[in-house]
Amino acid sequence: MAIKAIILDVGGVILHEKDHTKRYAWETRLGLPHGELTRLVLDSEPAARAAAGQVSERVVWQAVGKRLGLADDQIGELQRDFWSCEQLDLELVQFLQGLRPRYKIGILSNAWSEARAFHNARFKFDTWVDAAVYSAEVKLLKPDLRIYQLALDQLKLAADACVFVDDKLANVQAAQALGMAGVWYRETRQAIGDIKACLDNHGAGG
Repeated sequence: MAIKAIILDVGGVILHEKDHTKRYAWETRLGLPHGELTRLVLDSEPAARAAAGQVSERVVWQAVGKRLGLADDQIGELQRDFWSCEQLDLELVQFLQGLRPRYKIGILSNAWSEARAFHNARFKFDTWVDAAVYSAEVKLLKPDLRIYQLALDQLKLAADACVFVDDKLANVQAAQALGMAGVWYRETRQAIGDIKACLDNHGAGG
């Protein structure tokens, strides 16, 4: 079947952490070892529960604030500074936007409860993405095949009409098990080349 959509992970694919200056400033301010703040926020039990939709993102930041002894206003400041390093992969996004409307674009992300609002407000995902599935909202995590099916349902497409792109190989393999073409993202130009190859190998969309 001809490819009609490209579905992509967000963190590590569409968005990349480029400048950790503000995170490092907080570590200096709080007397934390280098990299400890990222670990406290992202590798915590509340973070895992938030991605699964079991708790809100607010619970994660409250836990971090309690661990670090921060006041509520400081927690808000930390949250803003923590995510300030995220930047669009402009080369990839411009490539994807150039595929529309011939091909639909979907995103499938293991992410917390506020991710959709944040991505739409800061990066305008809602202006160029045709379908979006966030794990916290549906209480499923990649590589569970059911979350991939939700993305397909939103796009109204069969698995063999889609290419899936992720920086985690296990997530790509799950998509392939469902019948999608898979691209394992390692760097931008490689991913774009692999997506183009999938489109060429499976014929034109439309």
